[in-house]
Amino acid sequence: MTAPVPGASGSGSTLRLLTGLVLTMVAMATAVIGFSRLFGVLEAGGYGTSGMRNALVILGVSGALFASGIATLIWEVSKRYERY
Repeated sequence: MTAPVPGASGSGSTLRLLTGLVLTMVAMATAVIGFSRLFGVLEAGGYGTSGMRNALVILGVSGALFASGIATLIWEVSKRYERY
C-alpha cells in the first residue's frame, strides 16, 4: 500500500474555486461602490439620512459577500490538499 500524494486527493472542485473567486471579486467591486456612495453622502452633509443608510447597507452586503467568498476559497483549498 502506498501513501497518498499530497494534493492529489482529487476532491477539489473547479466550480467551488470559481464561485469563491467570483464572490470575492464582486465583494471588492461592491465595496468600492459602497465607499464612493458613503463619501458622497458625507461630503454633502447627509449624516443620518437614507443615503447614509443605503451606503452602509451596500457595505454590509459587500462584507457578507467577501466573507462568503473567502470561506469558499478556504474550503476549496482544504479539500484539495487534505491528507488521509
